Amino acid sequence: MKNKIRIAAIILCVAVIAIEVVNVVKDKKELTLAVNEYDSIRSEYVLLETADKTDDGYPDMEVDIAKLKEKNPDITAWIYIPCLDISYPVVKEKEIDEYLHKTIEGKESYAGSLFEDVLSDENFCGMHDMIFGHNMKDGSMFGSLKKVYSPENSNLLKDNPYVYIYTGDTIFRYEAFAYEITTAGSEAYSEVTDAEGYDRFMEYIFSNDQWGIGKDIAFDKRPSILTLSTCSGFTGGKKRFVIHTYKEGQKKIK
Repeated sequence: MKNKIRIAAIILCVAVIAIEVVNVVKDKKELTLAVNEYDSIRSEYVLLETADKTDDGYPDMEVDIAKLKEKNPDITAWIYIPCLDISYPVVKEKEIDEYLHKTIEGKESYAGSLFEDVLSDENFCGMHDMIFGHNMKDGSMFGSLKKVYSPENSNLLKDNPYVYIYTGDTIFRYEAFAYEITTAGSEAYSEVTDAEGYDRFMEYIFSNDQWGIGKDIAFDKRPSILTLSTCSGFTGGKKRFVIHTYKEGQKKIK
């Protein structure tokens, strides 16, 4: 009887290990697929002459949003964060978690896409818009967001706090002013639709800010807030890391 139990335990362990190996291979295959897809999209639809800014303070960069929309009409913009080497298309989900594990070409991948949630404004003109992305171990997607609070990169975001959102006819420039480790469903993800809600949201941000760089910025004109969100901690946990930015300027695309 003991031998039978021992053999069953061994078989179970072997089965578990085999499943884990299959999952690792599958995840690696999906990640490679996603990386190759986004590399191909950048080379085809984005022209980045230089990482330096032009005289007007915007990167010397062109993005063919109209062509991207032909590939997938859910694409609303391109996000570019120079200090973190983030450069990806952004899609607007029509239902919750639609693009959590799907690339913009509709391929299954645990890397997913960078996406606006259903409550955000597709033209990036809401009082509070949000973009979500996975915290990939290789640094892709929003995997590099965590760099900003590591001791060795403490000045990374301070030295270059800008986030650029390229839409069809406008480039929006956002400036990071706060970040925090929070939990899924916290007030960091508040829907903001009026002045009262905006002011309450700002009170929340500054009460929970772990950076402390933005307290001298005036928000009396209530500029649009863009929150970038990714997972923090172990996979499947509820901890989240968010960076709050405000719309500092914009430029029409000729």
